Amino acid sequence: MDHIITRPITRRKILMTGAALASAAAISPALGQTGSDGFQRVAIITGTSSGFGRLMTETFARQGIAVIATMRNVDSHNAAAADELRQLAAEEELPIEVVDIDVLDETSVRNGVEQALQIAGRIDVLVNNAGIVVPGPVGMQPVDAFAANIETNCNGALRMFRAVAPHMQDRGEGQIIQMSSALGRLLDPLLSGYCASKLAVEAACDAIAWEQERFGIDVSIIQPAGPYPTELQVNGLRYFDEMLDTLPDAERENSRRYEELEARLREELAPDPSLDSQEIADAAMRLVAMEPGSRPRRVVVGPYRDGIERLNDLHQTVQAEMLG
Repeated sequence: MDHIITRPITRRKILMTGAALASAAAISPALGQTGSDGFQRVAIITGTSSGFGRLMTETFARQGIAVIATMRNVDSHNAAAADELRQLAAEEELPIEVVDIDVLDETSVRNGVEQALQIAGRIDVLVNNAGIVVPGPVGMQPVDAFAANIETNCNGALRMFRAVAPHMQDRGEGQIIQMSSALGRLLDPLLSGYCASKLAVEAACDAIAWEQERFGIDVSIIQPAGPYPTELQVNGLRYFDEMLDTLPDAERENSRRYEELEARLREELAPDPSLDSQEIADAAMRLVAMEPGSRPRRVVVGPYRDGIERLNDLHQTVQAEMLG
């Protein structure tokens, strides 16, 4: 697919996907498909087997952005999802390549980013989307289960950033989009490990934004504020059930003290079918379309937007005062 990367985007290519643009009608006409050098932009997105990552892959590609869609286990567990993306790319002539990356594995990340650069020759946008929810009250959740949230949601994102950053620094431009959550601001004791991971990665992104501004790298965080229907919740409940099944007898007896909280957890993790996950993909596309240097640090999308935005504004004010 080298030719779709190294050749300027054409009007014909845009018109070919015109029918798919309806879902992104709110995006500015200045779609930002090309970089400052006039060539097609390239985005690398993690966790594209389903959910927000899959939608962002399709949305970006249909707007003329070449996408390196990454997921782990493309030859086994996620083989079907990888094949679906390849078939979609072939049928609609979309600029999508699938690359195997496991964000938990440093070598996999380095090799995957290197492969992406060999395919595309450049990376303009990194979208850290790969994520996990391993729920449970702190009083009954094993420490390694709590830490699994942080290892994927925070450390996985940092591995990707460290692998991509030198390339962006050398070029003097780049964009990081970090998927977070309203729970990167608010705490739910039933999802304490997940909240901790999002608090951590948001703090890291604030530091990265300050450190990388001199290299022309923009950093933005998307905070879904509502139970959007994705595999995240479904898998979260599965992890919770697996934890209950593997508890030693003594701890299983103790877990009965949390039955009321468990019922609440299952209710909170139930996806809301009235919410449209495409809103998240469109928010990411709007960030890409903005002029470098003008992108907001945080974008909140969803029914709980007002409260989270108030917290963001307060944080930004206090943070700016401290740095000043």
